[in-house]
Amino acid sequence: MNKGLDLNTPVPLYFQLQEYLRQEIEEGKYPSGSHLPTEAELVEMYGVSRTTVREALRGLAHRGLIIKRQGLGSFVANNKIVEVLPGLVSFSFEMEARGFAVESYVLEKRVLIPPPRVLNALQLSQKSQVTQVKRLRHVDKVPIVLSTSFLHNEVSIDEDFSGSIYSLLESKYDQRIISGRTSIEAGTANDYESDLLEIKLGDAVLQITWLAYNEHNIPVEYSEATYRGDRYRYVVQLRRY
Repeated sequence: MNKGLDLNTPVPLYFQLQEYLRQEIEEGKYPSGSHLPTEAELVEMYGVSRTTVREALRGLAHRGLIIKRQGLGSFVANNKIVEVLPGLVSFSFEMEARGFAVESYVLEKRVLIPPPRVLNALQLSQKSQVTQVKRLRHVDKVPIVLSTSFLHNEVSIDEDFSGSIYSLLESKYDQRIISGRTSIEAGTANDYESDLLEIKLGDAVLQITWLAYNEHNIPVEYSEATYRGDRYRYVVQLRRY
């Protein structure tokens, strides 16, 4: 029996192997994109059954740490971009602070009457118009998030939205974001999302809505975004009062 696995514990062998491989991945023994040993090699290396190996690999795949490719084996997944919640800085600022290069491509911008959920979120009356901006955002040349922002129509449609919307609101419209509310749900990519995010139809995504408030507690931006589930995750910081 290889180190790290213990027959004299109630912890199942498959879980022990899963956590041992996870540790080796996180420590860099198997870097992103590298090929893990085959099932047969893992059986020999750790002295366990093929069933144990398969369950361990299934657990790693479920956690998003590896990708199983039919006929090719298991590969270490790319490292996920991590954003810490709560956070009130723009996506651009957060990513650039972590050393990533961010590029935003404006897919569409127009003035329209939005759906009721948007009017309610922005506390606007029926038939009010807003400025809608759809963007595709790349991190280190990889498409990561597809977002739609809804802003009060005082924000001109002629603005350059390729940078930080928060910075634009603060510098030009005297709207400083000081609080917000977010909702995060699991989802699967549709045709439109899979095409732009360069993932497969039905791949896991994070569906995130965000409502930002200024210092007068007035909502100034409502956004709906789809993040690639294989390259992005949120970490929530909690504090006991």
